[in-house]
Amino acid sequence: MRRHRVMLDGRELYAGAQWTHVQRFADALRARGQDAVAIRDETPLPARAPRPRLVGLPPRGGAARRRG
Repeated sequence: MRRHRVMLDGRELYAGAQWTHVQRFADALRARGQDAVAIRDETPLPARAPRPRLVGLPPRGGAARRRG
């Protein structure tokens, strides 16, 4: 999971996974006159395992199955 940060004077004030939330927090601090910096987490995401293809299997059901 991502860990974007808001730094102020070398201290981490806020860390979050959502980049837009971190940006808004830093913007709010800047509006108060503090020199906050939003730092994006640039570590590469781990490779995802391929999902199995479910071609050829019968349908799972759904709304049509529940009606009748």
